[in-house]
Amino acid sequence: MTEWYIWKSNFSLFIFVANAYINILKNYFFFFFLLSISIVSYGQQPVQDWMGVLNAGGQKIELRLHLIQNTDKTYTSNWDVPAQKAKGITSSKTDLSGNQLSIEIKMIGASFIGTLNAAGDKIEGSWGQSGMNFPLNMEPLKEGQTETIIVKPQTPKAPFNYTIKEFVYEGLNTQLKYGATLTYPNNAEKHPLVILITGSGMQDRDETIFDHKPSAVIADYLTKKGFAVLRVDDRGAGKSTGDFTNSTTADFALDVEEHIRYAKTLPFIDTTKIGLLGHSEGGLIAPMVAARNKSVAFIILMAGPGIEITELMAVQNEMVLKSAGINQSAIDAYIPLYKQLMKTIIRIDKKEEAISKSKGMVKEWFHKTDRSFVKLTTNISTEADIDNFATTMAETLSTNWWKYFAAYNPQRALQKVNCPVLAINGSADIQVPADLSLKGIETALKKGGNKQFTTKQFEGLNHLFQKCTKCTVPEYGELTTTIETEVLDTIGKWLTSLK
Repeated sequence: MTEWYIWKSNFSLFIFVANAYINILKNYFFFFFLLSISIVSYGQQPVQDWMGVLNAGGQKIELRLHLIQNTDKTYTSNWDVPAQKAKGITSSKTDLSGNQLSIEIKMIGASFIGTLNAAGDKIEGSWGQSGMNFPLNMEPLKEGQTETIIVKPQTPKAPFNYTIKEFVYEGLNTQLKYGATLTYPNNAEKHPLVILITGSGMQDRDETIFDHKPSAVIADYLTKKGFAVLRVDDRGAGKSTGDFTNSTTADFALDVEEHIRYAKTLPFIDTTKIGLLGHSEGGLIAPMVAARNKSVAFIILMAGPGIEITELMAVQNEMVLKSAGINQSAIDAYIPLYKQLMKTIIRIDKKEEAISKSKGMVKEWFHKTDRSFVKLTTNISTEADIDNFATTMAETLSTNWWKYFAAYNPQRALQKVNCPVLAINGSADIQVPADLSLKGIETALKKGGNKQFTTKQFEGLNHLFQKCTKCTVPEYGELTTTIETEVLDTIGKWLTSLK
């Protein structure tokens, strides 16, 4: 869903393997920003810009750390992931005591703990996220070091043969301000409107990820087909206000209702033909809104979940582990622990109790499980690693977003949707498995009596609807195609059939 993950823009949240990849539904990825303030260490000339390569389950990701000493001698930091064009994601906590560096990034449930050597030119450390821990050693960033730029030819470029309006409006009930872009054909007619809903994670209106701009590509395509398209910055992103960190999927559904309410005030919009197109978590939000808003004329679900989230996350973990080359026996040993942790932690109100329960479950599993399987799936080698794994897992799953998301069953809302539905998925999607999700969506719609739906699985396409070869998350950015044209054509033809 981006998910997490995956997969998020300008939250670009990057997820690595298994548990780390699960946030990709929280649609994707990592962070950072180039600064020029030094740190003090051992009397050596301080270095504040660092780089390291994280090897997570065979996926190698370059991370860049920018460490800043404030005037009061405290520290702040932020991160970049060059391959994702993700920059300036701020750490929530940065401590440097002697040669010990400790950093937390609550936004993505991640942490970095490292030791600075005596020469001040190397940090040996460990990256932790969603219970997974991976070695991460960092060295000074070399001057002028740049990353390879992969052109994304589908990104719309001027001149445009339609009208584009960028604006900010205020929500009636949320009292938030929303930064938005509206595109519509150059004629005097009233146009059907498609409101785009991004995947998980704080994303801009274009759902920017790895330099891809999926929402901009969809808006360009549909506007040329005669539709008006509204795309909006998530709360807290771009020109939108609001506290994204403490918000849940239910809050994001309220945002979409504000978009519908505002769109109805526009004179060139056909208010009887306002529909929603959601990707990943957006494909979960669209049915939530349509189920309680009869004015929603249609919904399109792109890689939207159709089964209980706890089950979806377990399957997603298995698929991601497989994509990283982990053997099935190790996966089979780990998944029951993951499901037990998720179902237990999200039902506990106090974080301290959740951490305690998590430690007990992980310790019991550690002692009865083949150590090679433990290492492969969690990177736990000794009992000393258990606390870190269990604590990180508990803290991640105790956030407002995760507690709501993990307890959610999308079928309840789908059963109440009466408008036409198009649900599509890629067969190579390792974040929202196509067979299970499409079948779940179809089952729920039928149970609710909806006969106006179409489901379609695209062979060989990933979570972003790209034709993939490795079909891993990092490959998203390596591919030049943003969305395969067959997917855009399917959406366009289905929408046209509703006119």
